[in-house]
Amino acid sequence: MRIPWFWKRQDVPGPAREPIDPAAVARGARRLRYQIRPQAVVALSGAYLGARPGTGLTFAELRAYEPGDDVRHLDWNVTARLSRPFVRRYIEERSLNLWIIVDVSASLRFGPDGRQKADRAAQAAALLAASAIQNGDLVGLILVSDRIEAELPPGGGTRHLARLLRMLVATPASSRKTDVGVALARVGRIKRRGLIVVLSDFLTLAPPALWRKARRHHDVLAVRLTDPREEILPDVGLLRLEDAESGGRRVVNTHSRRVRALYRREAEQRQRAFTAWTREAGVSSVAVSTDEDPIQPLLRLFHGRGRPRGAV
Repeated sequence: MRIPWFWKRQDVPGPAREPIDPAAVARGARRLRYQIRPQAVVALSGAYLGARPGTGLTFAELRAYEPGDDVRHLDWNVTARLSRPFVRRYIEERSLNLWIIVDVSASLRFGPDGRQKADRAAQAAALLAASAIQNGDLVGLILVSDRIEAELPPGGGTRHLARLLRMLVATPASSRKTDVGVALARVGRIKRRGLIVVLSDFLTLAPPALWRKARRHHDVLAVRLTDPREEILPDVGLLRLEDAESGGRRVVNTHSRRVRALYRREAEQRQRAFTAWTREAGVSSVAVSTDEDPIQPLLRLFHGRGRPRGAV
């Protein structure tokens, strides 16, 4: 479902197509690395570790019940067939696969210089990756517009984190449009249970059934990137705007109270639609604004996993 149109500033750039400057990539990766504060990683690691989905167990063997075995592991079918108790033994999977899906469509390039929604998405992704790797888990990254722009298979260690950061700052998007469901379907087919975190502005909402399907094998979280100017239109006179994804243009009279009220109502409608969608999809979510450090919203997301779905 497409949320009602939302007009972006005309100066929002299109997909990057210039040749990639290795020195600029390195500088960008270093800047992003400096944003991963050690104390923030430690705090997030504790919250993230406590939010591991399920028990992470893999079936090993079936054997006769012995005193002291966990009765929850009784295999009732075999027990009934052989008239004596049997239990299923498991091997614990100690590492978790964290998949980070980052929306790189044109609508994310909105906000103040250096604090666009795309910048906050990259910063949040870097924090999540650093926290997971510190816990000994494996981290994969998918950058998506309406297609998969780049994919990094799960890995661990400092070299893998450096590759992930370079991908976040150096991968150009070939499309302006949005369909994070493409990446979600890709990860959802992986049978090994893991954690999926999707970072997007969610102006376009994928069918809830797709998210529910992914939740059969994974725990799925949504991080919604926002900017205050998406909620309140400033009174600055005539403003020429352009839709970042479709390229449509419009001149808006921001002096008009009616126009500003309509703008605010549409922002509230998007928020209500997103909240209803998360509840229908069964996804926990949190909002990250361009005017705040993402660490606190991420901590709220992991610490508040017991709250009702759709709470932001």
